[in-house]
Amino acid sequence: MSENRKSFSPNTILLLHTEVNWICPICSAQLVYDKNDRKYIKFEIAHIYPLNPKPDELLLLKDEIKLNTDLNHEDNLICLCRDCHTKFDKPRTIEEYKNMVNLKKNIISKTSEKNNWFNNNIEKELIEIITILSDNEEILNDINIIWYNPKKIDKKLNSSIPKLIKRRIHSNVEEYFYTIKEEFKTKDTIKPLTTEKISTQIKSYYISMFQLYSNQEDIFNSMIDWIDIKTWKHSRLASEIIVSYFIQNCEIF
Repeated sequence: MSENRKSFSPNTILLLHTEVNWICPICSAQLVYDKNDRKYIKFEIAHIYPLNPKPDELLLLKDEIKLNTDLNHEDNLICLCRDCHTKFDKPRTIEEYKNMVNLKKNIISKTSEKNNWFNNNIEKELIEIITILSDNEEILNDINIIWYNPKKIDKKLNSSIPKLIKRRIHSNVEEYFYTIKEEFKTKDTIKPLTTEKISTQIKSYYISMFQLYSNQEDIFNSMIDWIDIKTWKHSRLASEIIVSYFIQNCEIF
C-alpha cells in the first residue's frame, strides 16, 4: 500500500533547514541563495527510508532500521541539496542509507541536547565563578599542585577523549582547581549547600548526556556548551575549566 507524500508546513521546513545549519549535510552546499534582494531555496526534503519503496528497495533495506514508523515524521526527513537528494535516491545503496541514518541520529541527539540546555538550570553562584575565572588571570602556585592528581583524571578518561583534550583538562585542573574550590567554599559560607546544589546540577546534566552520547568527547563538549549557554556565553574557556574541575572532583566521568 503506497503512502501519500505529505505537504510539509513552513514550520517543519524551517526546522529541517535549521537542523542542518543551512547547508547540505552531504556536500556542504548552501541551501538558500539570494537573487534580486530575495531569498530562494535550493533544497529538497528527502525521505531517509523511502516513502514508497520499490520491490528492490524493500529487499535491500529489509534488515535496516527505520528512524520512525511514520515515514513522513521529521525523524525520517532531512534537508538535502537537489543534486545530493537525486544521488541518494538513485540508486539507493546500503552504505549511503546507513550513513544517512547515522547522520540523522546525530542531528536528533543534538536536538535532544539543546532541549536539555533549557531543562537544566545553573545557580547564579556558578556564573559568578565563571566571571572570576574569565576576568582575573590566575597564576599557578605550589598549593594548586597539592590538589592535583593526574592519575585520577587518566583513570576516568577513556580512549574516546583525544589526547589533546586530555592535556587541556590536566592543565585546567592544575592551574585552577584550588582557586575554584576556594570560591565554592566562600559561596557556601554565604549560602550553605551551594556547592552541593551546583554539583547535583552538574551530575544530573552529565547523566542525561551519558544516556545520549556514546563517547566522552561528545559529553565533554556538550557540558561546556550547556554551561556556556547558561552563563550567557561569558567565557567558553572558563566553562571548559569548570567542566575540568568537576571531572577531577568526581561529579562527572
